[in-house]
Amino acid sequence: TWMQPKNDKLMPPVTLTSEEGDQIGSIMNDIWTYRDEMINKFIMGAEPIENFDKFVDTIKGMGIDKAIEIYQAALERFNNR
Repeated sequence: TWMQPKNDKLMPPVTLTSEEGDQIGSIMNDIWTYRDEMINKFIMGAEPIENFDKFVDTIKGMGIDKAIEIYQAALERFNNR
């Protein structure tokens, strides 16, 4: 029906190694906190939307690209099983 969500773009249930899990935890905990704070500021108008590119650059500087690499490796393992 028209109300059912599509799941074709969801990440499959990949398994991280212990080392990958530690790295993801270290990277993503800070990113999630920063993201939540900044999204609220953008929504409430406390942070001008013109600063969104700076927000993205900050997240990149926090290691989001490394987190994406880790999840990509886990996805490749999942797909090759």
